[in-house]
Amino acid sequence: MLSRSPQQGTVHSRDSHTDVECYVAAVMSSIPASQTKMDGIRAETAADEQVQVVIRYIKNGWPEHIQHTQSCAREYFPARNELSEHDGLVLRGSRIVISGSMKTEMLERIHDGHQGLNKCRMRANTSVWWPGLASQITHKVENCIYCREHRRAQNKEPLLSTPLPDRPWRKIGVDLCVQGKDNFLVISDYYSRYLEILHMSATTSAQVSLKLKATFARYGIPEEVVSDNGPQFSSEVFKEFAHEMDFRHVTSSPHNPQGNGHAERAVQTAKRILQQKDPLLALMIYRSSPHSSTGVSPAELLMGRKIRTTLPTLDKVLQPKWPNRQHIRAKDAVEKRKQAFHYNKRHGVRPLTPLQPGNPVLARLDNQKTWSTPAEVVGESTTERSYVIATEQGALYRRNRRHLQALPEVGSSVEQSVEPNTPEVQASSGGGSPGPKVTPSGLSQTRSGRVVKPVQRLDL
Repeated sequence: MLSRSPQQGTVHSRDSHTDVECYVAAVMSSIPASQTKMDGIRAETAADEQVQVVIRYIKNGWPEHIQHTQSCAREYFPARNELSEHDGLVLRGSRIVISGSMKTEMLERIHDGHQGLNKCRMRANTSVWWPGLASQITHKVENCIYCREHRRAQNKEPLLSTPLPDRPWRKIGVDLCVQGKDNFLVISDYYSRYLEILHMSATTSAQVSLKLKATFARYGIPEEVVSDNGPQFSSEVFKEFAHEMDFRHVTSSPHNPQGNGHAERAVQTAKRILQQKDPLLALMIYRSSPHSSTGVSPAELLMGRKIRTTLPTLDKVLQPKWPNRQHIRAKDAVEKRKQAFHYNKRHGVRPLTPLQPGNPVLARLDNQKTWSTPAEVVGESTTERSYVIATEQGALYRRNRRHLQALPEVGSSVEQSVEPNTPEVQASSGGGSPGPKVTPSGLSQTRSGRVVKPVQRLDL
């Protein structure tokens, strides 16, 4: 006689149980580990009371809500649907669940070869697991001395465009360049892009000061002079010259030519001019040609008139006439935004975290290939993204943020990190730390204090 009542222990349920056992057995047989190591993991699993509670839940079923789970097993609750037990071992999918003192050993093995954070996580994802593994891998890699010293150069930061000065010759950039066997001093006005290329018989501070003084006699003394940290510009002779001429001298961070980008571009232009058959004629043509950033020639922006060149020109065109400053400023801003957009896109820039006084860092000094100089941030320098640091020997250096690798402070806590293949957020980041707090009413709380209420289901 047929009946609609379901029978307990049907063939289908027995087949499903058999399939699960076969799958687990296949996973175990595919794990590339020696029998000695597997026996050691079994011994640790058998001695770990926390994991034994988890095994009982695996065999007898998990509670519906985490607050009904024993506190020692709550950090396993988010992964409960992936956990299985076979021959004294707990598995999460195809990964062995490690317990007890073997976590430290396995963490060292995951980090073998110093392959970096992502590869360490990928190695772990194919072999072992325990609650909080992802955050422990992060902490291990970030605090590894070898990994820190041999970390690749930091990414470039978004381009900082220099605002256009409000008048000509208020701010100039200076730099030295070599063409063939000759040395030249290149001077460029930030407002007009007017260029001076002066031959140098010697590259001493005295000669640089003399050439600048002769230039000031023609155009006046600027309020600000920007240069790199070359010995010609960092000497006491040049400091005295700046004080005598009453201008503010600003230097870029050492080994950071991008900090003096205006002068660096002027040097590139100067070299193209010096390579030509008649450099003086080429310089005149440059000064009289409209600049791409302003649409007006450097000579016109500096002197308020077009200069006569080898091209025939009407007399009225050469009459003094100042260009519209608002138009110049607007066009310059548009061009700089375009340059910043293309630079940022080309280099995949990403801003670096600002540093604070007292932060520990590793620095690259004097073109070092590794991050081998421990130091501490003293404070910010006068220019953007520039910091003054003190080494362990007490020496002070000024470096750009790209040359300083921030280190985790001593005693800082390890932040929670979610594993790539974990669909639910883990309840805890530590191997033996408790899960969510349970309130007197029986409701659990997250680490931030939010009360987790159980789902209300209809009693149908």
